[in-house]
Amino acid sequence: MILRSRPVIRTVSIFLSTLLLILSSACRRTELSASEYDVLSAWISANVAAHASEGSISKIVILGRTQSGDRELRTDRNGQPLSWQQVAKLLQSDDPALQPATIDAFRAVNVHPTALRRSIHLGVDYIVADRTQLDSIFRQKDGWGAFYRQFPGAHGFLTVSRVGFNADGGQALFWVANRCGGLCGGSAYIAMDKQNGRWVVTKIMEELMS
Repeated sequence: MILRSRPVIRTVSIFLSTLLLILSSACRRTELSASEYDVLSAWISANVAAHASEGSISKIVILGRTQSGDRELRTDRNGQPLSWQQVAKLLQSDDPALQPATIDAFRAVNVHPTALRRSIHLGVDYIVADRTQLDSIFRQKDGWGAFYRQFPGAHGFLTVSRVGFNADGGQALFWVANRCGGLCGGSAYIAMDKQNGRWVVTKIMEELMS
């Protein structure tokens, strides 16, 4: 039988407690904040749900896991994807009002994909679709035909990133893509500012996309 001294036991206890705190903090970071949902709600309401009010869209489909948008970036002259440093410079060049802190925060929260809840507030019916559900649909011979049979009234599906904020929470940056079949669709970085309590789009940056 091996007896451990109290200092060793205490050290192990402190280590385990610290590890649990770290893991707990990491788990909390996998959830989008209420502010992130406010930004996404404002953009989708203004730019997508508007078509619903015109009768051209009766349903919005949103992929249920965030993506950073890295796979959509242009390549450089050597055919290599742009580095994040290049992306950050291009973003700030395209929108000088975009603060470095906002760009850094965007990158930090998008290290890992995160599940979306039905916490986006829209004035139109929407569905948060699981990736496996969409993959199953697009494995069918007529993928997009099957998609529109499954989701009548939709105009493809949206993919969104998490949202990065500046220090005072008044500026936001995120990425969004719309896929609707064939050459239909697009993607962009969106910068928004909070003005008089409302989130307003200040810049749409599409030229970084392939």
